[in-house]
Amino acid sequence: MKKIEFPSCEDCDVEHGFFCGLTTNEKGELSHNKGHSLFKKGQHVFYEGNYAIGVYCLYRGKVKLTKIGKEGKEQIIRFSKPGDIIGYRSLLNEEPYQATATALEDTYVCVILKSKFLEMVDKNRLFSKKIISLLGEDLRSAEENIVGLTQKSVQERIAEALVLLINTYGYKEDKKTINVSLSRTELANLAGTTPETTIRTLARMVKDGYIELNKKDIRVPSFKKLMSGTTLFD
Repeated sequence: MKKIEFPSCEDCDVEHGFFCGLTTNEKGELSHNKGHSLFKKGQHVFYEGNYAIGVYCLYRGKVKLTKIGKEGKEQIIRFSKPGDIIGYRSLLNEEPYQATATALEDTYVCVILKSKFLEMVDKNRLFSKKIISLLGEDLRSAEENIVGLTQKSVQERIAEALVLLINTYGYKEDKKTINVSLSRTELANLAGTTPETTIRTLARMVKDGYIELNKKDIRVPSFKKLMSGTTLFD
């Protein structure tokens, strides 16, 4: 894998990142107080149950956040992309991580230690408001997931899971293939169903023209048609 040089926060080329709104001086201070890490595909960035040492900001790569439920079953609760931060809730609450973060591909992250992050929360009102907004989005997403698991069909949940992946990672160069590859088990965990049911549902969605499959790649011929199979805007 080609080595990537981490830029300073002032020169970061990630668009719409969480720290992009900071002033030049604040970014400079952040650069002097951060570390860098590379996580290979499948490696854990942090584990559920471990105590938070800091906040992780994705520079390159993709990460899934999962919780372990009954009988050790994994449930995907969120995905992160470059510019996102992860691990902040546990740090703010001074509690162990409530999820496990795993690299979906080779992933580069910047690490902001707990003391520096909390100092920014205390001193910067706009930064604190962004954190509060982020926590609100987390709560809204959790509430929607509860409704989805109890009131929506499996096909609706899978369609909405695919929409989530598109909104998070976009498409590959053909503008049709979702720009992340998940196993059927991972997709099932995201939709709150079983791999067997997911395989049958995907086959039905292929037959009905919602999607096309090529191994782990999922192609969406028409986003509008895929959206017609959801209740996201009802």
